[in-house]
Amino acid sequence: MRRPSRNDLGVGWRGLIPSLWILPVAIALAVVSAFVAAKIGTLHPLYKGDFMHISGYVLWTIYQQFLLQDYFMDRLLRLISTEANAVTIAGTLFAVAHLPNLVLTAATLVWGILSCALFRRYRNLWALGLAQGLLGLCFAICVPDALHHHLRVGLGYLRYRSIQPVP
Repeated sequence: MRRPSRNDLGVGWRGLIPSLWILPVAIALAVVSAFVAAKIGTLHPLYKGDFMHISGYVLWTIYQQFLLQDYFMDRLLRLISTEANAVTIAGTLFAVAHLPNLVLTAATLVWGILSCALFRRYRNLWALGLAQGLLGLCFAICVPDALHHHLRVGLGYLRYRSIQPVP
């Protein structure tokens, strides 16, 4: 029973430089998504686009990656014989945590599986957490609020009431 090191947890320097390619790919995907959303008329401003909310959201996504990779993925790898099955189950659990928001659940299923596979390869949370933050913000401005309810999950999603602008 030894304590995992910072590198074991994915918060050290190991794997950071090789994993940095994830960020430009996420930026490119966000730019293309915003362009498409603008063309089809779904692009809109963030619900709360101030620095505190954006930075808080990005910190939250880094923490989500920490939970996904270091808590769930680590334990699943000990319980399940094949790495591919552990990655798929961890990604699925990540998506299930976003219910009943179906569009967010579908997006997080893809991202959850992909981020688990990338973590297994690079063992670094920083690029994954930042990419998730960027892609989540992109999702928030490209998908209509009527579908994702400001990215709420659980009871917050079910109790969401759209605020209509007063004419």
